[in-house]
Amino acid sequence: MAVRSVRVKSDSTGAAPPAASPVKPTRKRAKPKAKSVLTPIRVHYDVGQGNRISVRGDTEPWQWECGVDGKNAAADVWEFQLERIPAGQAFQFKPLINDTVYSTGENYVGTGGQALDIYPAF
Repeated sequence: MAVRSVRVKSDSTGAAPPAASPVKPTRKRAKPKAKSVLTPIRVHYDVGQGNRISVRGDTEPWQWECGVDGKNAAADVWEFQLERIPAGQAFQFKPLINDTVYSTGENYVGTGGQALDIYPAF
């Protein structure tokens, strides 16, 4: 019986030969974002005719540099409806008269998805 010799080509990289079926890369799933909910805030303060209440804060659409005017719902009630704050997320804000005079005391803290009534002093 004759012995057959087989010549093997040398692979200069020393890497294993490619698999018969290519491996598909796995995709990482994006974490679902917290669902944004409506967060109503009512500021109770009578600013007098011709004046307005605005709010500044640390969460979109509010910012500390420029206030957002509220909707006058009654002689002493100003309403704000926040739509972009995720449920359960804390945020800070402060009401102002005519976007110039801050209310006294610390910033108010709200939570996304929870209605809030505040009674500031100026």
